Amino acid sequence: MKKSWKRDERFVSALAAGNISLVCLDTSFLIDLLRGTPAAEKKLQFYTDKFEPITTTPISAAELFKGAYRAKEKRAELAKVRALLEYFELLDLSLQACENYGRLLNELRSKGSPIGDLDTLVASAAITDRQILLTRNKAHFEKVPGLIVETW
Repeated sequence: MKKSWKRDERFVSALAAGNISLVCLDTSFLIDLLRGTPAAEKKLQFYTDKFEPITTTPISAAELFKGAYRAKEKRAELAKVRALLEYFELLDLSLQACENYGRLLNELRSKGSPIGDLDTLVASAAITDRQILLTRNKAHFEKVPGLIVETW
């Protein structure tokens, strides 16, 4: 049986004490996990060995389902996506995340460095919940002020 990376009670006190950080997986990372990319699996293992809760966003989940519905083998791809996502907590698109989205979208556009609506939503959710964003698109997301970005 696979390990679940959702938060549970043992993380609450460690998180409050600042002993762990939260990690949010971007779509690019999730795709690499689905493809069995060794570097992505190794990075995920790094965080799970530290017992850090792993999250993703509803946006990334939706992007994975979009891809699964485009696949020739829809049933198999949908099953793989569901099986992967069931192990991660989905961040909420809270009112604060939505406000951060509006602010960031306009701030990035005014600087001439927009990253797109969906990626701005992902960044907003990660920032709101003080998450490290794990993505293959590091240079892309580093344009977002206040977002901590890692790659593998």
